[in-house]
Amino acid sequence: MQNIVHRILIVLTAITIIAEVGSIILWVVNPRIPLGQARVTLAVDYTIAVASAAVFATLNSIALILISRRNKMGAIFLIAISIVNRAISFFYFIGGAHLLFITWTALIVIFAYLDYRKLSSKKVS
Repeated sequence: MQNIVHRILIVLTAITIIAEVGSIILWVVNPRIPLGQARVTLAVDYTIAVASAAVFATLNSIALILISRRNKMGAIFLIAISIVNRAISFFYFIGGAHLLFITWTALIVIFAYLDYRKLSSKKVS
């Protein structure tokens, strides 16, 4: 079970990094979309959202490296940055799309906690 949880956590973290980079590309290519369009509307200037996404893509990359090395602090680091990211990004969006991001973060936190608990229970030789 540990191997599956660890692999799922790696995949979730990688998808998060890809999504952060994708959002940077989306906002830079098309920064202003009128209200009522299909895309989530930003409540802040797009440069703030781009800067935030760049910071969190970097932090998630660091977490991915730590997690892939089975460093138990990687899971704790991922939990911390995921919660901070959600708390900060709450003010970035208008509409209900933030619920999807909160659900994604909950999945990451659950799998990171399970991975941390399993790594913490292993005896250190």
